Amino acid sequence: MKFPSFLWLLLALLGNAVGSKNAEATPVAMRWCLDHFPRLHEFDAKGRTATGPSVEMMQAIADRAGFRLELSRQTPIARCLKDLAAGDTDIMVNLLYNEERARQFILVRFASRLPDQLYRPVTAAKPVLLLSQISSMSVVIVRGFRLHPKLQKIADALPANQIQYVDSALNALKLVAMGRTEAALLSPNIVKTVLDQHPDIARQLQSTQFLHDDLQPEDIFIGLSRHLKHPDKEQKIRAVLAQMKQDGALQRILGDTVLY
Repeated sequence: MKFPSFLWLLLALLGNAVGSKNAEATPVAMRWCLDHFPRLHEFDAKGRTATGPSVEMMQAIADRAGFRLELSRQTPIARCLKDLAAGDTDIMVNLLYNEERARQFILVRFASRLPDQLYRPVTAAKPVLLLSQISSMSVVIVRGFRLHPKLQKIADALPANQIQYVDSALNALKLVAMGRTEAALLSPNIVKTVLDQHPDIARQLQSTQFLHDDLQPEDIFIGLSRHLKHPDKEQKIRAVLAQMKQDGALQRILGDTVLY
């Protein structure tokens, strides 16, 4: 039996409608490349699953903006930056500003961070009040993490025999506690997490907030690839962030880890 031509047309239209509805029901995927970042997003021992405030924030943004978030396994930040520039991933989080990143990525501000501080042994007698005093000290910093621009400039100018690089804030603080270097330059948020877990080290250290130098908080950004397959998501993410700030969702998720 042959169907009338109008029935074939009706079936075709119904098929297209169902297909369009299914396509709309499946949110687009956006890939997030991330490394281990204490207190903000931390991986399990196998480096497969990340948890923490940054993950909660990005999942809330994805839900409101209508996309599906795909997290990478633990990946070195240098590789993530390379992939973001090439369009092999779509999102990075907790980026600090520099001119190269502004050229390579779309930067969306969501908060600010406190300036880095100087951590020294409690036995250190000489007070450190000026940034310029760091130039005569031996210092340890974490490899791959950028300091406040003023502090980074000083660190970059230190001779090789005055600076050490380690893989974690914990190792940096251990070197200071053991007297193998005079000080560590670190983010206070990361240090708080480490010292909460290692009170024995906390008792051996003191922090310095510089009194006579203007260290302003630094803006923190979500970085989006300039090769997004769905460029409309940029404006949706910006709108959702504004909404989350207004309704308090962002502060409920991130708490005191950042400034708003």
